[in-house]
Amino acid sequence: MQFESHLNSRLLRTNEYFRTTELWGRFYINPKVQIMTFLPYSFNTQTDINNTSKNLQGINDIVLMANYNLLNLSMKNDTTMRTFKHSLWLGGGLKLPTGKYDFDEQDRGQVANPNFQLGSGSVDFLLTAFYNVRYKNWGFNQDLSYKINTKNGKDYRFGNRVSGNSNVFYIHQFSKKFAIMPYGGLYYEHSGKDHRAGQQILETGGHLIASNLGVDMYAFKRLNFGLNYQIPIRQNLGNGEIGAKNRLNVQVSVLF
Repeated sequence: MQFESHLNSRLLRTNEYFRTTELWGRFYINPKVQIMTFLPYSFNTQTDINNTSKNLQGINDIVLMANYNLLNLSMKNDTTMRTFKHSLWLGGGLKLPTGKYDFDEQDRGQVANPNFQLGSGSVDFLLTAFYNVRYKNWGFNQDLSYKINTKNGKDYRFGNRVSGNSNVFYIHQFSKKFAIMPYGGLYYEHSGKDHRAGQQILETGGHLIASNLGVDMYAFKRLNFGLNYQIPIRQNLGNGEIGAKNRLNVQVSVLF
């Protein structure tokens, strides 16, 4: 991800790059319950107008999740070979403060942005929902997540955040061993204002709407390759002080 910060200042304007490599796993306790864990490792870079760069690198905040399959319906009419499927997953979890957070507003030698840290320094709570519906080769999926942030040891609390993806997809089966699923839609996120020592920070929070384009490839019933690209359409971040650029995500999954 890339952001341009301090848009209304020529002296303080910076470009910030967030690159994260994430190892994740999913285990089914039974067909209706799954446990997920995410271990991210981040590379953050901030460059000012003089092309001077500051870098942070290390483990980010670990996430632990549990999901429950509330609805799973599959119907097939043998006379017309019509197939209809839909499912609903609900979940919740914790984000643990394993990433380093040592931002100090009085230290001018640091990056002047608490969001630039490797972690938030707080234990946060997550609520998620995922719905998928498919008829033959066409389908639609919707995911929603709500993040409830708590205050960290520096008396800083990030604003709560809600985000979601709405996508239409098409599955093309080349053979029993290979299929692709292109998709497109919208991504939305909204963050509340951050608070420091109980005081609201005006240059935080906001919303973003982006186009969501991607493709998933499935091979040998065990491998999944994915590519996702987001282009901001409308945004108002940090009270107009932050501008989000295009985002790219690449993933590989192996089923055991």
